[in-house]
Amino acid sequence: MNPWRWLDPRIDSLQVADLRAYLQSRGWQLTPNPSPHLLRFEAPANGPGRPPFQMVPSSEHFADYHQRIAELVTALSELEGRHPVAVLEDVLHAGRSKALENGGSQAEGGPRHAGSPR
Repeated sequence: MNPWRWLDPRIDSLQVADLRAYLQSRGWQLTPNPSPHLLRFEAPANGPGRPPFQMVPSSEHFADYHQRIAELVTALSELEGRHPVAVLEDVLHAGRSKALENGGSQAEGGPRHAGSPR
């Protein structure tokens, strides 16, 4: 599969908080990383050896943020054995759910994920 053929315009609305909420809801742990520009998430242990990890940009303001997020969603889809759009939808849902949990309104969580530019 060409990893770039799946790109959904909603990916441009993903924020670091959405990715963080998704990964943590799946049991990934934020682990120390020497670079302040990257958040290192380690997958739940699944047998012997070191679990896989993924790096998440720590800010939406980095020049390569959108490229890195597309790569991350694609990598997660491979790890999970799912289509990237299914992962993207779950990331968007996790971000919305976390915003509501933290006292945000449905209006705050909804439109930002509707594909509208920031």
